Amino acid sequence: VAAALLVFTISLDDYVVTSFVAGRGGTTLPLQIYSMVRTGVTPEVNAVSTVLLAATIALVALSRRLESGRMGKGAVACVAAVAIGLGAFALGGSARETGARELSVYIWSNYLTDEMVREFEERYNVRVRVETYDSNEALLAKLQTGVTDYDLVVPSDYMVTILAAQGLLEETDLREVRNFENLAPRFRGLPYDPENRYSIPYTWGTSGFGYRRDRVGRELTAWADLWDPALRDRVGMLNDARENFAAALKRLGRSLNTTDPEEIAAAARELERLRPNVRAYDSDAFAESLLSGEVWVAQGYNGQIAKASREDPSIVYVLPEDGCTLFVDNLCIPKGAPNRDLALLFMDFVLEGRVAAEITEVTGYATPNTAAAPFLPAELRDDPAIFPPDDLLDRCELMRDLGEVTELYDELWTRLKS
Repeated sequence: VAAALLVFTISLDDYVVTSFVAGRGGTTLPLQIYSMVRTGVTPEVNAVSTVLLAATIALVALSRRLESGRMGKGAVACVAAVAIGLGAFALGGSARETGARELSVYIWSNYLTDEMVREFEERYNVRVRVETYDSNEALLAKLQTGVTDYDLVVPSDYMVTILAAQGLLEETDLREVRNFENLAPRFRGLPYDPENRYSIPYTWGTSGFGYRRDRVGRELTAWADLWDPALRDRVGMLNDARENFAAALKRLGRSLNTTDPEEIAAAARELERLRPNVRAYDSDAFAESLLSGEVWVAQGYNGQIAKASREDPSIVYVLPEDGCTLFVDNLCIPKGAPNRDLALLFMDFVLEGRVAAEITEVTGYATPNTAAAPFLPAELRDDPAIFPPDDLLDRCELMRDLGEVTELYDELWTRLKS
């Protein structure tokens, strides 16, 4: 019993090892929670946290009663109930044995809804297994292990280049995806996959910044505004080297994909000057920090800040006039996917206008799908934080894999944070 309790306790805190060694179907509670908080703290996350806290308090109270020797019938019954509950929790829910084929999707948290999954299952008489990850690097590490057999993954732009170069993606015949024509011309043949041999865009967004009008007291329009001394200790920046350097490089009028050591060093000096204003480097809860007023300005992703703006209209998302990062998340089929035909059907399914519109409503990120426009609520379709004007979008850049010079970015970033 002691060994079982110890293993259970450790497993509740084990993210790193599980992330690397878990195969398909191995999404534990820590993996699920961590991937969920990357897109904001939701009521589900709060509920799970409350249950865990309540269970912990109950177990500590029972442990003290046991040690004191004051174990009445009620306490014994509570111990039995907790033991049974933990056993059921550890074993997990029952699998749905439908006899149908299974499509395994490895995707960002909150990128699909139960309704979408259920509709696809019913339409094609299949079962869909959805697992989530928290970063492109976690996806790369999982596919590099070679122990998984996912049918569909959703990497971001630069990661498509890396995965394809390492032979980890299947080529996609666009003739097998009828609804590919629904994609806007701007999102076809992008630099990371010029012929769409490996990827089909799923969602896209920008990483600018949001600010509280009620606290800042003036309009912010460019990256230079974050260096204002009046914002000392009131700025939140993403905990991401490339995103921080992107802000500094754009402020200096340079490309965020520069490989020039002098330009990179100049950007590092700008970030050093910004440090007194930075309250935290945080890629997880920047929207919550804005909502609470802990920070007045936060670098972040447009979808999450747009959601925060709907909760508090004083929050404004800014796509800086000097440009920022443009990102595109893509549907890809991993090399050796056991159900390639089902993956192609799912690609075609999410490219339907109505489904693409639902994805935007769920994620808060823009759809590259022109057929989705009639199905989008006006408040989303007309929101410049989600669908920015073309003149601003033209100043944004996709982040590219920079090869060996990435080490210089990482070295300067480590020095900055230390």
